[in-house]
Order: sequence, then structure tokens, then C-alpha cells
Amino acid sequence: MVDIINFVALSGIFNVLFFWYASTKMQSKPDPIKTLIVSFVFSIPLSFLLIAVYTTMLIYAAKTGSSEDAMWEYMEQEELQ
Repeated sequence: MVDIINFVALSGIFNVLFFWYASTKMQSKPDPIKTLIVSFVFSIPLSFLLIAVYTTMLIYAAKTGSSEDAMWEYMEQEELQ
């Protein structure tokens, strides 16, 4: 869970920095506050995707009687195959 929170936080920071950098390259200089808001809006779909994956994983774990750690291990094994 902490990994997901860190990933969402890092992606949010990346979006903020990217939009601020992109705004410096534009001919018309946008308002920094509006740029910050737009960057957060772009982070929302990623957050929902990660929440959906994590929730689906927890529901599957509850149905099979597994723990959260066992589900992470299972997902890592499936990823390696």
C-alpha cells in the first residue's frame, strides 16, 4: 500500500514539475496556480487506476482467503512469467 501511495505522490510531483516547465516554454505565460491545478487534474486518472487495481487485488485476496502480502507475491510471480 505504501508503494502505491509513494508512486502516486511521485507521479503527482512529476506532473507538477512537467507542467511548470512546459509553461515556461510557452509563448503566452500561464498562471502558475492554474498550471498547478491542471497538473493535479492529470494525476487523478492515474490515482483512480491504482486504486482500482489495489481494490481488485484485495477483493480477490478476500475471496481466496489470502493475505495482502500473499497477493503481492502472487502478482510479482505472474509478472515475471
